[in-house]
Amino acid sequence: MSSTKLAYRYAKSIIDLALEKGKLEEVTNDMRLLNETTDKVREFYLMLKSPIVTGDKKMEVTKLIFHGKITDITENFMNILMRKNRESHLPEIIDSFIHQYNALKGITPVIITSATELSKDAIDEVLNKLKQTAHLQTIQLQTKVDADLVGGYILQWEDKLIDNSIRRGLTILKDEFDNNDYVRKF
Repeated sequence: MSSTKLAYRYAKSIIDLALEKGKLEEVTNDMRLLNETTDKVREFYLMLKSPIVTGDKKMEVTKLIFHGKITDITENFMNILMRKNRESHLPEIIDSFIHQYNALKGITPVIITSATELSKDAIDEVLNKLKQTAHLQTIQLQTKVDADLVGGYILQWEDKLIDNSIRRGLTILKDEFDNNDYVRKF
C-alpha cells in the first residue's frame, strides 16, 4: 500500500473515531502537538523512522513524552501504529489528518510571504479580496517574511500560487533581456 493511501486511511479512522466520541477538537490539538514535535525535535522524528529502534522502545519513549498531554484516543492510536510497525508514517498521517480536518470544517490554509512584516490592514485587505475572488469560507493564515523577495508578496492556498514579488518581476525582466531578438548575441 502506498504511503499516501496508508496515511489517508489511518487519518480517516482517527477522525471518524474522534467524531464518534465527540472529541474531534481535542484530538486535533493532539495532532498539532505531535506535528510540532516531529517538526521541531529531530531526535523524535529520527526515532520514529529508525528501523533499529524496536516498536516497544518507541512506545515506551512516546508514553514518557506524551502521557497526560494527549487524549486517550490519540495515545491508543499511537500504540496501534507502533504495534503494526506504522510509526514511521506518523508525519504523513498527521498531514493527512490536518488536511481532512480542514476539509471537514471548511478551513483553507493560506500563506502570505512578504519582504517585510505586513500591517494588519494590508493583511485584511489581501484576505478580503481573496475571500471574494476565491469564495473561501474560513481562512487559516500563516505569514512569513523573506527579505529575498525585495518587495511585494507571494500568496499560496490550496494548489494555487500568486507571486507578486519584485524578485519575480526582476527575473522576468532579466529573461526578456536575455531572449531579446533585436540584440546581437556574439
